[in-house]
Order: sequence, then structure tokens, then C-alpha cells
Amino acid sequence: MTSSSDTPREKAAARMPSRPMLIAIAIAVILLAGFAWMAFQRMGGQNQGWASPPPAVETVIAEVRPVQAEVSAIGTLEADQSIVVTPEISGIVTSIDFQDGQRLEQDDLIVTLNDEDLKARVQQAEAQLTLTRANFDRARKLVSRGSGTERARDEALNELKSAEAQLALARAALDKGTIKAAFSGIVGLRQVSLGQYVTPGQPIATLADVDNLRIDFRVSEIYLTEIEKGQTVGITFDALPGETFSGTVSAIDPVIDVDGRAIKVRAVIANKEGRLRPGLFGRVKIVTQTRDSVVVPEQAIISTAGSDATGAKAVFVVDEEGNAHMRPVELGVRQPGQVEIRSGVEEGERVITAGQMKVRDGSQVQPVEVEKQAPESGAAPDEAAR
Repeated sequence: MTSSSDTPREKAAARMPSRPMLIAIAIAVILLAGFAWMAFQRMGGQNQGWASPPPAVETVIAEVRPVQAEVSAIGTLEADQSIVVTPEISGIVTSIDFQDGQRLEQDDLIVTLNDEDLKARVQQAEAQLTLTRANFDRARKLVSRGSGTERARDEALNELKSAEAQLALARAALDKGTIKAAFSGIVGLRQVSLGQYVTPGQPIATLADVDNLRIDFRVSEIYLTEIEKGQTVGITFDALPGETFSGTVSAIDPVIDVDGRAIKVRAVIANKEGRLRPGLFGRVKIVTQTRDSVVVPEQAIISTAGSDATGAKAVFVVDEEGNAHMRPVELGVRQPGQVEIRSGVEEGERVITAGQMKVRDGSQVQPVEVEKQAPESGAAPDEAAR
């Protein structure tokens, strides 16, 4: 009991709970609130539809499309025929009959050398031939009359044949004084001047047939059964971006390079417009097969656990109940924005293309279908790694 001398404040303080009691009451209230919230979630919240909705993901329907399997390679463009024009004899240049970069037809004159001495040798050989022919005729007539010997006739015949050979040799040397185009093509920059003394083998100019070009390239030996003579190839050049030129496989080396395990292949290209030049760097692609396969957007492909070492890939497929299932897949040809599925996904199945980070195998999702983008026209696919 309080004494009559206690003040009102002291009386009120005596009636209030102590500090430890207040802390205990607060903890009890918090615990009761927590238990009440959990009970609400279990009993009332789920029944009222307050649970978190399934994650929304973007999906597309897997389709079957034509897919082209290709072999890629690189090479350097070369002229089908290309030579360095050189003289066979020594002489002074008396005439240059071409302009740098001019187109020449076969047997067109390129350079003429001083041939005065050659013409004189031809005249000398012709005169000697005339004399030996007359001697042979006389010796033959004498033998027919019985007043000459067969030996004299044979010696005259031998001299006649020797004179004919000397004349042919003189005429051949005279012909070498006029240098002509061996084939039709473009002549390059001249490397001689008028009045210059040239020797056998000295370069005069280059002559290249640029109407028909070739490109040699190498492909792996695993494509031995897929590359055939007569196949069409597509060739692009960095110097002419956005353009693809068509060629034909003309030859396949029968021997495989044991160092690089590669096959050497040659393709020819028609260059009627004259836009291509020997020496251009080219990228070659050969279509080895066209097939119908399931194709999905490349963003649908995910790496599976431990795929850094194995390279294993997978996709999420959504069933009719809205559940997502991870499917291992085998990839084939890659196209811009698309990839071929060789196995793991069937035509018409719904595949997740965005939102895979929120999905677990077997979890429920809310699919949102998006419009698929077709591959760019003219884009060349690349063969996936085997």
C-alpha cells in the first residue's frame, strides 16, 4: 500500500508495467503478427489468388524451313592465263604497238625489234637454196642419162635439204623479231622504251586473260564426298561489298595435303563485264546440301550446366499446360538470327526466346508469342562446327 504522502506522479508510475514486461509484450505482439500473416498466406491468400503470377516469357512456334549446308573457304583470284611477254632474241626496239592496259586479241602485234640483219639472212638463205636446188636438178638429170653418179646426186640432195633448213631457221629468227599476243587479254604496263636494246628473257609487259578467272582454295578433307566437279560456288570480294559472283568447280586435286589435311579445289569465274582483277582476295562458299529442318531464333539457345567443356546446348519448350521443359538440342546450320535444330525440337512446339533466366525446368510460365523475323535475303549461312 502507498502512503498518503505519495504524489500523484509516483502513484501513476507504480501502476505502470515495468520495462522488461513491455519488451516481452512487444515481442509477443510481433510473433503473433508473423504467425497471423503466415496463416493468411496459407489459408486465405492462396484461395483469394494473391500468390505471385508465373513469369512472362517470349515464345515462338518452331517452324520447318529450307536450310542450306555450306562449305566456306578463302582464296586469291588469278587469271586463267597470264604470262610475262619477253623477247627470244636480242635486238633494238623499233616499234611499240600497244598502250598500257589495252585489250589485245590473239596474234595482235606487241613489239617489233630491228630485223634488218634477219631479213638479210633470209635473203642469203633463199639464194643458197636456189643454187643447191639447181645443182640437185642437174645431178639428177645426169644420173638419168647415165653420165652422172648416184653419189653426186645424193650429195646434191643433201646440200638442198641443208639449204632448206637454213632458210627455215632464218625465217624463224625473223618471226621472233615481231612479238605478238599469244592469246586474247589485257596487256599491262610496258617496261621497255623505243630504241632500247633488249636481250632474251627481258620483261616487256604482262599479258593476262581476265575474261576467265580462277580461284584456288582449300577445304577440309571431311568434305571429300561433298565437293564435286561442276558444283556452283558463290564468291564475294572485300573490294566489291554486297555483291556475290558465281563460279563453277573446274578441278579437284586428287591428292590430299597431308600437312593440313585439306583438299585443293579450283573454280573458274566468267568476267564478261571486266569488273574483277587478278589478285583480289575472295571468300568462297559452296552449297553442299539443301534440306528442310526445324529452325528457331538463335536467342532461344542456352548453355547447359558444364557446357563450357562439352559445348552442350538446350532450349526451353512450353507444353500446353504452360510448363517449361529444358530440352537438349543438336545444332546444325547457323543463319543470321536463326539456327537449325537437328534434334530435340519438333515442328509446332513452342520455344522460349526471352526470359529464360526466370525459368526453371518444369516451372510454370506465362508465354507471350512474338513475331518471328525471317532471315535476311541473300544472307549466306555458315556450317556449324561438326
